[in-house]
Amino acid sequence: MSIQAKFNSIALRVQDSLAGLGDRDRKLLFGLAGFAVIGMVVGSVVWMKSSLNSINNQVEYREEAVRTATMMAAEFQSNEDTARLIAERLEEHKATNLMSFVEKTAQSVGIADRLDSVKASSTSINGELEETIYAAQFSKLSLEDATNFLFEIETSGFPLVVQTARLKTRKRKGESKIKLILDIAAYRTVAVDAGGEG
Repeated sequence: MSIQAKFNSIALRVQDSLAGLGDRDRKLLFGLAGFAVIGMVVGSVVWMKSSLNSINNQVEYREEAVRTATMMAAEFQSNEDTARLIAERLEEHKATNLMSFVEKTAQSVGIADRLDSVKASSTSINGELEETIYAAQFSKLSLEDATNFLFEIETSGFPLVVQTARLKTRKRKGESKIKLILDIAAYRTVAVDAGGEG
């Protein structure tokens, strides 16, 4: 039996069934069939819209992931550049200790005669980096002398951080003089044992 014969057979059965129905029943059947077709169309539209929303959400998530990855790559590049600059500064000042640097800077600012002391107070090693804390003390400074010295050491490029700066003011003969006490952290690279701990 061919496909056309099967189709004709089914069409004849449907036609016979419809012929046996009353006018009201036929309208009801066509109404139900139309309602089912409309329901399937609406259902298909809702399903397609839901699928498109899901795909759109996935696209937005992927775009956000790409933006985040791009930002992270830019930050990583910036951090690499900063690390390279810090490494260059550490290497450049490798042979200079902070005491001689402070004395030289005080001399260039014109306050070397008022440098009371510079001494190391503690040292700690973290990986390839050694941090030494120095205490420096100056007396009989003007405010301009103190700020000039702080500006010079902060902008010098020497690998240091002024952790604390305490200013004590005293009046002598009607003139205010400052005692400057600094805690300065200086950094340098140290060789790490390639064999590690054993």
